[in-house]
Amino acid sequence: MKQKGFGTLSLLGIFVVAISLSASDQYKVVDDFYFGHISFTETGPDGDGPVILREGMTAPEPAVLNAPLGPGDIIRTTDIRRCEIQFDTGTIVRLDVSTELKIETIFARNLSRMNGISNLALTKGRVYIMYKQYDSHELFQVLTANAAVKMKHDTVAMIKALEDGSTDIQVRYGKASAMFGPDARTAREKDIKKLQRLVVLKDHQFETADYVEGTEFEKWNDEINASFAGLHEGKNALPKPIQKLPKAVFYFAQNYGNMYGEWLWDALYGYVWRPFYNDRYPWGNWQPYFYGHWAAYQNQMFWVPDEPWGWVPYHLGIWQWDKKLGWVWLPGSLFAPAWVDWDYLNGYYCWRPWSLWDWYFMDSFWGPWGAYGFYAQGDSWTYNWPPEPSRPSEPVLTKIRKDQLKKGGSTYLPMPKEIKGSFKNVIAGLERKDPRTLESLNRVPAHLVFIDKAGLNARRIQDRALTREKVMKPAASTSASPDAAARVMMKEPSREAMRVFKLNELAESGLRRPEAGSPRTPDPMLRRMDGRALDRSLDVLRSLSFGPAERFRDWNPDVRIARSLGVRIDYSSATNEVRCPQLKISSRDTERFGVRLSSGGVSSSYSGSYSGGSWVPSESSYSSGASRGEHAGPASSADGKSGGTVKKD
Repeated sequence: MKQKGFGTLSLLGIFVVAISLSASDQYKVVDDFYFGHISFTETGPDGDGPVILREGMTAPEPAVLNAPLGPGDIIRTTDIRRCEIQFDTGTIVRLDVSTELKIETIFARNLSRMNGISNLALTKGRVYIMYKQYDSHELFQVLTANAAVKMKHDTVAMIKALEDGSTDIQVRYGKASAMFGPDARTAREKDIKKLQRLVVLKDHQFETADYVEGTEFEKWNDEINASFAGLHEGKNALPKPIQKLPKAVFYFAQNYGNMYGEWLWDALYGYVWRPFYNDRYPWGNWQPYFYGHWAAYQNQMFWVPDEPWGWVPYHLGIWQWDKKLGWVWLPGSLFAPAWVDWDYLNGYYCWRPWSLWDWYFMDSFWGPWGAYGFYAQGDSWTYNWPPEPSRPSEPVLTKIRKDQLKKGGSTYLPMPKEIKGSFKNVIAGLERKDPRTLESLNRVPAHLVFIDKAGLNARRIQDRALTREKVMKPAASTSASPDAAARVMMKEPSREAMRVFKLNELAESGLRRPEAGSPRTPDPMLRRMDGRALDRSLDVLRSLSFGPAERFRDWNPDVRIARSLGVRIDYSSATNEVRCPQLKISSRDTERFGVRLSSGGVSSSYSGSYSGGSWVPSESSYSSGASRGEHAGPASSADGKSGGTVKKD
């Protein structure tokens, strides 16, 4: 069968911090975390469908379209509903019915080499994987109770964890390798090539079998592939500047751009993407960050859009309103959970799309209310806005300085390099008082979205949001102080919004009493989660943690080295890193201190001594023998085990 659509299915997904990756291929994020997302899900009329169990959470949440996924998350399907997840390289993982899959790590740097380790733990059920690597250094594997399956780039395979403890692997395209066996000494490795099948039995023996074609799950995948290829394949040639952007933006442009919008060249902004939503909604009624909901994820407020094309445009690049074009997206290479500016006004949380003007506001317009904001004046509200940006006392910015990047009252978002040209153009437009540019600047306040505390958790923000006119209406009593309804100053309104969001979630789950103004009605699926179901959910979390005894079935080269040293390797989903607790090193240390695990212990390319997660530089470079830069003796741990020394390569 021809592999139609596999190349065009590379849609979107995880976004990365720049660690040993080519900046032209990958994205940067603020933390060492990569993200995937739910790209397709089957949900019944009663709201029943696949769910996500977040690490540290006591109840599952619905696996809705565009929900973010990261290390530690478990995706569970029902006995009649399936779902699909995607990563930005184009890797697609589809879960069959009655399946549980944990994302253990995503491109977590290992300890001994420059490899990035991506682990998926399959506890039960079956997955269909279309794998595309981050780069040549990625090691991608699926772990089951008795096998570790490593996949080559451009491989399509189905892996099933059977109830009796055996594992069934069959490769449709490409090549995979399985590691299995009862212990490290007798572990075996077996390659599975195109149209081959391998079954690893519960007793650790194996059988080769004929590839089983035409299963119900495979037919379902073929139907999805055909639909995706037809719907998302680019119909027109992409502009050359777009082709040079990192993978995820290119995939978005190729697969979504011409279906839901159009790429335009504009003298002010350069190449931008204009969604057709500008035309399909009444003019002015559609705007970004309005149709969807918030999720408190990885300690940040994460926007989950309703728009099917929304993953990349809402997390990479910024949105700009323009009188001529409406809302346009300027693609960038820096990932953020949401490119918005938060505030708290008149008892409501509010946000609006982060635009080019936010870097402009960081300079001389900073005042007692922030760079801009509403203030009470008598019985009316007035917006603190610079009517003449080119006044000598408030000079127009022509470049960004380091001291301007400390905006109070809001989380600062650095400027992606791809947007610098657009920024220079709009500043030049202000200098010459271009009407189009001034209109864009003056309309910024109109884009604020207001919602009360309980509404932060609404599944459809558009149903609970308020307009600026309703929130900013004059006070009922004329005797009230002019400043009575003034803006409440918050150091970090986005952090406060996240705190309230989590309190609402706790109240909703029944673990604490709701505050005044009850939060939204829980989803039907969550209402059905009684105590016994909650216990079962927690059991799933525990059962998906593979202990050190099983870790010898692991393609990570760190495991073999650690075994020779008499220590062990652990994976931390909470921090997306590889760790050796006895030697007290983690994969973060490989980046910060040049630390590397080898058969001789722990070494470093830096001058100094490393011990227990800290590095002390030496005054001079290393010399042979027990020099100042050598950490004498093995590192110890609480369990009394030790192994290796720290030395310079």
